[in-house]
Amino acid sequence: MQKAHKVMKKSDYIKKLAYNNAYNRQNYKSFSIRLNRESESEMIDWLNDKPSVKEYLVHLIQKDMEREAKKKNKKKASSKD
Repeated sequence: MQKAHKVMKKSDYIKKLAYNNAYNRQNYKSFSIRLNRESESEMIDWLNDKPSVKEYLVHLIQKDMEREAKKKNKKKASSKD
């Protein structure tokens, strides 16, 4: 037996939407990019093949951050010699 979905009043929906938007603004940062369908089509295809573009990009950024940290640590170590 399925439960009937409660239909939200428009005013309740607007309040919930406002709450969600405020929460998202406070707790998340959003980034957006545009890729040209002609000149960047290979990148578009590449990203479309990923199960999660967000996870893919986060992983790339984390690896880049680790690589940069290693470079900085090497520079610090070599300047102490």
